[in-house]
Amino acid sequence: MLPVKYLLICKSVCKSWYTLITKPSFTNAYLNCNAALKRNHCVLVKRFLPENDENHGGESMLSLHISTEVFQQIRLPDVCAFPDGNQRAFLVLNDSIALLLFNPSAQTSFDIWLMTEYGVVESWTKQFTIGPLVQVKQPLLFWKHGLLLEKANGQLVSCDLKSQRLTEFQVYGAQESLRALIYSESLVSIKQGSDTK
Repeated sequence: MLPVKYLLICKSVCKSWYTLITKPSFTNAYLNCNAALKRNHCVLVKRFLPENDENHGGESMLSLHISTEVFQQIRLPDVCAFPDGNQRAFLVLNDSIALLLFNPSAQTSFDIWLMTEYGVVESWTKQFTIGPLVQVKQPLLFWKHGLLLEKANGQLVSCDLKSQRLTEFQVYGAQESLRALIYSESLVSIKQGSDTK
């Protein structure tokens, strides 16, 4: 399938291509085809439920499937059921949902769990442990061959997954303020889908 950036370039080739590519029917067909190729595109929602909730309270995760717009509750691995002071972060690693368990302290280690089969709780598998790392506060994003992290002083660092060597960037924020997002190009612009002018 042709990447979005090339489709956008094709819009400027001639009027007939522009007309074709900007039609809502073309956009819908492109999105449906893209959804079929990437079956498990979803938005993850981490939530906390009151202790007296029928789902036993505590932390759970919901996924919103992009193509069907249906929510599904995702069970966490059993290791999460024990309150041990660990914190949890959900990231994406190799197109799979990753759960990182960690206890931010002077030396922080991260247990990395992957859901290898989407929606199947038994498929949660511990992949590896990173650390202990000195003065690392929170994970932000897997990228290239590493993990972006925030140090206790608000500095952005990257940890190589194989060597576990830290690379410091000259990027700082207030403590626990850094966030990282994955950007993906789309044919649908935010303005196009909005009623505001």
